[in-house]
Amino acid sequence: MTANHIANVFGTLLPAGSMVALYSLGGLTFPIMAYLLCEGYRHTSNVRRYAMRLATFAAISQVPFSLLFGATGNVLVTLLIGLGLLWATDHIPNVALRVLTIAAGITLSSLCDWGIIGPIVILLFWHLNDRPRGSALTMLVAGLALGLPALSWAVTDPSALSLGVLGYYTAGFGLATILIANYNGQRGRPMKWFFYAYYPAHLLALWIAKFLLGL
Repeated sequence: MTANHIANVFGTLLPAGSMVALYSLGGLTFPIMAYLLCEGYRHTSNVRRYAMRLATFAAISQVPFSLLFGATGNVLVTLLIGLGLLWATDHIPNVALRVLTIAAGITLSSLCDWGIIGPIVILLFWHLNDRPRGSALTMLVAGLALGLPALSWAVTDPSALSLGVLGYYTAGFGLATILIANYNGQRGRPMKWFFYAYYPAHLLALWIAKFLLGL
């Protein structure tokens, strides 16, 4: 996440190789976040509290995110929409209403970081989780949907940016797939508050650095 944001903000100052490496490393973040959101939803005792926590830090993060990347929702908004769609999947019995709700959430996410792919990946993780290698299948679907256009771009215009984006969806997604496949389902050290605080803090730090550099 931080690596990808550094590449986005300071790409014009970085050597081409560094930019490609940062993008490639950044590609592992969202799939892991999406997978852990599903795990969090599965194990939480209070979905409303979970949603309020996401909403609070999404609001805190939005100002520095918008200063850096414009008027789109940050990734915590994407995760919040995904959480809402997981809840809708489980708690709206009417099929038509459930489909409309999911379609509305996916449409809304087009205004956020990761666009419509974000909640689709979350829903795929959720529905394929119980199948053998379901998580790897999710990553394959997402990787092909995003990686093939990136490959076409890299072939027709082999710049540091296009190669970085290709690395994002190949090397980054590949590493994320390995990490997710080796997740043992057990809760690790309680790091959630660190992550929630780190996300807006690193955005603010990047904006301050950008401002000081006059970019």
